Amino acid sequence: MPELLLGLDVGTTTLTACLFAPGGERLSQAAAPVRTMTPAPGRVEQDAQGIWRSARRVIRRALTGAGRHANDLAAIGITSQRTSLVLWDRATGQPLTPLVVWSDLRGAARASELRGAGYGIVAQQAAAKLEELWIGVADRAQLLAQRRLAWGNIDSFLIWKLSGGAAHVTDRSQAWPTGYLDLGTFNWNAALIEHQGLDESAFPALVDTWGEMARTDPAVLGAATPIAANIADQQAALVGQDAEAPGACKITLGTSATVDVSTGAQFVYGGPTIPPFILSSVGAETRFCIEGMVYSAGSALDWLRRSFRLGSFSRFEAIAATTPDSGHVVMLPALQGLGAPHGDLGRRGLVGGLTLATGPGEIARAGVEGVAFRVREVIEHIYAQSGLSRPDVLRADGGLTNSDVFMQAQADILGTPVARHVLREATACGAAICAGRGVGLLTPSDTAGFVRHDRTFRPAISADESSARLAAWRDQVYGP
Repeated sequence: MPELLLGLDVGTTTLTACLFAPGGERLSQAAAPVRTMTPAPGRVEQDAQGIWRSARRVIRRALTGAGRHANDLAAIGITSQRTSLVLWDRATGQPLTPLVVWSDLRGAARASELRGAGYGIVAQQAAAKLEELWIGVADRAQLLAQRRLAWGNIDSFLIWKLSGGAAHVTDRSQAWPTGYLDLGTFNWNAALIEHQGLDESAFPALVDTWGEMARTDPAVLGAATPIAANIADQQAALVGQDAEAPGACKITLGTSATVDVSTGAQFVYGGPTIPPFILSSVGAETRFCIEGMVYSAGSALDWLRRSFRLGSFSRFEAIAATTPDSGHVVMLPALQGLGAPHGDLGRRGLVGGLTLATGPGEIARAGVEGVAFRVREVIEHIYAQSGLSRPDVLRADGGLTNSDVFMQAQADILGTPVARHVLREATACGAAICAGRGVGLLTPSDTAGFVRHDRTFRPAISADESSARLAAWRDQVYGP
């Protein structure tokens, strides 16, 4: 009987397939880069067909790496970047537009208009950009009449391709960030769709986060394998960190830093900078989380080391490790605006406090601490606004967690131990767990083998000292 679980993570920069045994052991992993194009300022696009080809390759490489075949798979779970969008022709299977990435800002003006009309849409959401792509499709009326026009996030496109065109679906954790889900009914927002002159026949069907929603076409992978989970990436990381209980938290530290805290069955609105999201929706049970972002985290450190000629990241890390403090040098990592809890997109980053005595070590240390201070700001704001109890240990994943120096600084500045997931990307792990639930191999309590941490970083300074350092940093970057 097939028993292996595969998690496919379609990130903004990398596509990863991880193969797991039912007990949680990772048997193999394969990855491929995702190429991004910026054809004009504010426009960010990818090739959906190219992502599909890469997805097939990494799934096959993951199977081959473990000496297994598609007929050994009990289920596949998919997780992806949220609120990107592509239109395609159901008859030919070919994309009709580029994949417009979530960070694309072409819809900024339209989002403002929609807010004026009573729809709470922001520029990053698909609802601010779909109309432009929709209008640009040649023969749109004919395609709609023949029910050939389809749109969705990249998750919908990949499930459609994997199933040989049999399933055009998405789950509510993926649908909510698009701006098109009506939270009152948990169905598509018919009023917004009508307001924009769209046709609901082109929208994917809404399905449970886990449970069989399709099967792969044997001509595609070599077996009819259940596709048994579909979940948005940050929510998948919550599952992969066993952080679904109310108050549980995960920090994904990568290009950006994203903090998500589960609120369980309670819908919590903490303000525009820490919006609510659907964590999962299965049957009559919907669970929620709230989220805050530091837009520039790993990307800010990359900029810092390049701009100050500090060498490779390993050298940057070594310089920071041998410097006890920043010598009053500070960095505000706001290279793409200031995210939660400030919500100031016009704010710019800064490096300050420089003197003739400043050296590379102080600059590197200031960068590491600047990101860590911003993460603390987000976490403190989320727990203050939500009224939830903060856990004794915070859980982290993402590429930046490879840096022991950063992780120790983060624990010191938070004043809380931080546990690092043994899989630096917990998203694929979460997708595989959900797939196991979808076919009945796992229950919500069967995560111990999947959720493992290779090290817990404990604060090396007192809580009073970390608070004093935060206050001093704020005075320098924001003003007293």
